[in-house]
Amino acid sequence: MKSPHHITPVHAGCVFWFAFWRASACAIIFVALAACGATPTIVEQRVVDGLTISLERPAQPIALRDYAFVATITDAGDQPVEATLVYFDFTMPQMEMGVHQPIADRLGPGKYGVRTLYSMEGDWRITVVATIDGRDVRAWFDHPVLPP
Repeated sequence: MKSPHHITPVHAGCVFWFAFWRASACAIIFVALAACGATPTIVEQRVVDGLTISLERPAQPIALRDYAFVATITDAGDQPVEATLVYFDFTMPQMEMGVHQPIADRLGPGKYGVRTLYSMEGDWRITVVATIDGRDVRAWFDHPVLPP
């Protein structure tokens, strides 16, 4: 007679397959959720004083949502250029607004980024301002922001 506390042994192969399928299901769910939250971006470039300033920004930004912006600065030989200070100036050229100039974090050689949001819909300009060798280099990028 079996004791009420007797546990039937589980085959090791069953444990492996159960863990494998559970991990696979979790991985699929995480990938699907990450894909839903990914914001499509575009990269625009401007050449200023022999330097290329590229801005990666949301492709179709919507007001009042948080976004990442990344500026990359390279020389004519496509080598990263270090700046002592980089900030992004967010303005709406058609109207007077308060100053919104977040200072960028250094993300790597010649790469700088900020996270911020657009306060309202309309036509916006992002000016990337980089201090390089004691002088300010500016590149601007115009684009529309959609309503929330």
